[in-house]
Amino acid sequence: MCRYPEYGGDEGNCLKAAAAKVLPEYTAMIISHAHRFVLFSPWKTASSTCNDRLQIYNESRYSRFFYFNTYLKRVVHQHITVAEFKSLPESHLGYITASFVRNPYDRAYSGFKQIQRDIANQPQAEYEHEWIRELVKCQLCENHKRIIDSGYDFNKWIMLIPEYEVIDVGRNTNMPLHPATYWTHFDEEQYVDFIGKVETFEEDFGRFCQFTGLGTPARINGNVTDLSITDKHGYRYISKMSHRAIGRINEMFRNDFELLGYERVS
Repeated sequence: MCRYPEYGGDEGNCLKAAAAKVLPEYTAMIISHAHRFVLFSPWKTASSTCNDRLQIYNESRYSRFFYFNTYLKRVVHQHITVAEFKSLPESHLGYITASFVRNPYDRAYSGFKQIQRDIANQPQAEYEHEWIRELVKCQLCENHKRIIDSGYDFNKWIMLIPEYEVIDVGRNTNMPLHPATYWTHFDEEQYVDFIGKVETFEEDFGRFCQFTGLGTPARINGNVTDLSITDKHGYRYISKMSHRAIGRINEMFRNDFELLGYERVS
């Protein structure tokens, strides 16, 4: 039963209503029926910017915020992976699929910062069901404990993350730091038709618009900080990482380096 009767009890609209209490007008992975494309939203890969720029084309019925997906039978949010998408009806429409990715070092560090923002902000959010709030709060508590145990130090935090939490998408919905290939590949074969990179976002976003037959949307940036300071590889946060932290990332995200063409730092 939808908690928001003003949406007529329709499940798709109800899910959007729940998200709108926290994230107005936004939905999960962008689905355009008019232009026949799906754009996945990997965690910390300019998904907010893509949503801002492409919202006028978005016809997705799935929420960007936490909700119970009746097809997947679990609580999910905007960062639905390829494997999860293949269980949704929209996966059978034959649409163009696309995803933006980011190097594992910057994704991990940006995720570390995002988790701290989520700990502060998500408890005050509104949820479709109270039991979902309780689940999210439990996940936040687990994430918060790890942040505290690390002394708010990224290099210690990354060493505390168990490998199963990176590999298993169902383990902690509030910790979607999985390999970016979860949104580009299936069974280690490329699934999406287009892959863009955050490191060359403006150029690749333009290519994406051409690839899908879109015009050029307004240049809007969401939930982004200055990306101008990078190392010789185009990595922004590598200078903040210890040798051990870099080695840990190299091991946990080895498929991202091998399948997405990112260069390892030794």
